[in-house]
Amino acid sequence: MEEKISGIVLGGTAFGENDKILNIFTLEKGVVSAKIKGVKKAGAKLKFAAEPFCFAEFVFSKTGDKRTVIGASLIDSFYPVREDLKKYFAAGTVLEFIKHFYRESMVSPDDFLLSVNALGDIAYGDDPLVPLVEFLIAALKDAGYALKLDGCFKCGKDIDGRTFFDYRSGAFYGEDCFDGSGREIHNETFKALCRAENGELLNGDEFAIKALKLLDYYLKNRAEEKLNSLEQLIQTFNK
Repeated sequence: MEEKISGIVLGGTAFGENDKILNIFTLEKGVVSAKIKGVKKAGAKLKFAAEPFCFAEFVFSKTGDKRTVIGASLIDSFYPVREDLKKYFAAGTVLEFIKHFYRESMVSPDDFLLSVNALGDIAYGDDPLVPLVEFLIAALKDAGYALKLDGCFKCGKDIDGRTFFDYRSGAFYGEDCFDGSGREIHNETFKALCRAENGELLNGDEFAIKALKLLDYYLKNRAEEKLNSLEQLIQTFNK
């Protein structure tokens, strides 16, 4: 039995001397595993299809629940992420998020489109931080970890002064409503997150990296997930 599925390669592991087992995030089937043969040989026809970030229409030979890649038509390789370290780590964060939060065979066309658009914006845009912050806010919401960005969570008013964040609820509070549960953050970091949620975060925004650091903190403490690519991206701004 053959099937055609559009997907993004998340990564792979060596299998035997020349083969790999790929993890592929697909539009139609969610995350699937598939063997691809002979791709470690020089000049292998499907070598491109075993690379992370490869977005292609895959042709699988399927026996039971086992898939083998027998063909692939490239849609996009997002090649610029391989030429820029910050883009590489930003795009890697998208793939890692998918691995951690999108389970095997969990089908979500909206999440697939969100991921493809994020990778495209990271690869072909000027500032990889903006699409990554936007992606993480939207993806966390879809995963059940939405940030509460509609003003102070207790009183509902805009927050213009001292700002506090409680990672346990993903909520933000103004000074008058803060009950001691959480940590103080820069008000402009909160506003940058709000701009990102509304698609209004601009390239070069100096608080985009602070927003990203807060998202990293939230992922580690609320979702209990560590994304290595995100850590490495943040470190490039600390040097």
